[in-house]
Amino acid sequence: MENQSLAKALALIEAMASSPHPLTAVHLSRTLKITRPTIYRILKTLAQHGFVTREDNGPFYRLSFKLLDLGHRVLEQTDLIEATRPILRKLGAECRETVHLAVPQEGRMVYLDKLEGSGPFCTNSRIGRAVPMHCTALGKAVLAFLPPQKAQAALIRRGMPRYTPRTIVGMSAMARELARIQSQGYAIDDVEFEEGVRCTGAPIFDHRGIPIAAISVSAPVSRMPLAKAHEVGVMVREGGARASRAMGWGSGASRQPVVVLPVRASRPPERLEGPGGLAALRRRADKAPRQAKEVIGRR
Repeated sequence: MENQSLAKALALIEAMASSPHPLTAVHLSRTLKITRPTIYRILKTLAQHGFVTREDNGPFYRLSFKLLDLGHRVLEQTDLIEATRPILRKLGAECRETVHLAVPQEGRMVYLDKLEGSGPFCTNSRIGRAVPMHCTALGKAVLAFLPPQKAQAALIRRGMPRYTPRTIVGMSAMARELARIQSQGYAIDDVEFEEGVRCTGAPIFDHRGIPIAAISVSAPVSRMPLAKAHEVGVMVREGGARASRAMGWGSGASRQPVVVLPVRASRPPERLEGPGGLAALRRRADKAPRQAKEVIGRR
């Protein structure tokens, strides 16, 4: 059974973290639909433990830097970051563009590491930020090699909203895109998330062959035309393979990631929603091992 007091405190923390400005107890009470006395009690406890500060003893509260410290401690304990940092540095040096490391979390990709490129370009990304899976190279690289149930669940949970005219918003088109990614071993965000930005990404597998993260290279379209994106994609794919080996891929019983097979163009698109869609994804996955082995073998 859920601890209601803890759930309310966590909801309050998330609400404060989402606001660019300090908030009052009245605002938090109205937004979270929690009584004002309860909000005050939560704020008082959080303040006593150093998680919240009150501005000049006035009505406004903000989160303290203690949460930032805790976040950095989590990052320091993550072997994934340590294993991939040299790979990101190498990619950044070779491409001279911005490189990222991200992990899937609750149907989105969360940035864990970022190295800025040397060119005059700044991506709209920061460590800790969550971005969609269906329209980013990082997210699509993971989706393409997830077990079918998890891939479908991620797409259904967050939906497929349009961010640019090039965003893929149909499930049939997404199935074909994931098949393409499986075949080549890397994904391309072809101006699907941010206008004027093109990215390439590749998955990182653990010892079971399950994608646990992805790395990417981002650049303005003026410096990364589509042909170059494919060239960079091969480099990113190789970087992902090195990171996968560092995380134990190839040393365990499973050497083949579980993938989702394509919807054939010559057939009507299969319905992917509901039980029937799940069965379709499973049928495709049953045929996938040889294809996945070929993709990984090219790395």
